[in-house]
Amino acid sequence: MYTLLLSIGIGLGVIALPSFVGLSVTWTALPGTLVGVFAFVWINRRVSKRFEAVIGAADAEMADLQKIAQRPGPGAQAAMLKRFDRAIELLHRGFLFQKWQIGINTMLNARIGILMFTRWMTLQKDGLNESIPYLERARIKGYKAKLLTSLWPAWVMLAVAYYKGKKDLSRCLGVLEDSVKIAPKESLLWAVYAWILWKEKRLDEGIDVLARAAAALPDDPRIQENLTSMQNKKGMKMRGYGEQWYQFGLERPKVGAMQPQMGHPRMRAKGRRR
Repeated sequence: MYTLLLSIGIGLGVIALPSFVGLSVTWTALPGTLVGVFAFVWINRRVSKRFEAVIGAADAEMADLQKIAQRPGPGAQAAMLKRFDRAIELLHRGFLFQKWQIGINTMLNARIGILMFTRWMTLQKDGLNESIPYLERARIKGYKAKLLTSLWPAWVMLAVAYYKGKKDLSRCLGVLEDSVKIAPKESLLWAVYAWILWKEKRLDEGIDVLARAAAALPDDPRIQENLTSMQNKKGMKMRGYGEQWYQFGLERPKVGAMQPQMGHPRMRAKGRRR
């Protein structure tokens, strides 16, 4: 990370500089360390502000898109497509900062992948298969994944892209299995996993997934209701998850139009300073 390396360099420079004029570094160790810390904070804030400006511009395009979606008319689809493409273009500019701050690369890939997926779902145009490389790069593993469980909607979209785009059920289920291990407290994540198994007529496996979900979320009535329904061979009902369920494109709302979303609110740039 450039911010850290530059800050360390500045701090070491302050510590070592007196040695060139015959002074001991004993007197400059503490001031040099403090200068390095100050430099890290200052550079990090500067990078964060510039990065947040990029994210804000992309969010503004999505806000305009939602206004268009609320008042559809002639040319609305073309205007929405333009806003999607513009927002994606703006987010790509954020990669300029990926080596300056930890987590930028992962977050940007997640947001771009979500936008491409949402473009496909909203406009029924290109974007589903194109979203896969970005969503894959947002699919982190190990201890870092536990720190970024708010990325789970991106992981679900990746699974759906494999399922509906690539027709690769094995990859889809693999992504979902990894995801529930990382984010076991996300009810909708478990429900999507079981729903796909149910649709693929793998009822016993779907019941097993819901039983695991019930153990992880014993107080969630939606999981329990779907588990009971599956055990009685009546299938699953997802309406209890509301609009959040429809963002994954597995079912279409029966009444009204779903508004395009920019992604999970926790994935916004605000509050990401390190």
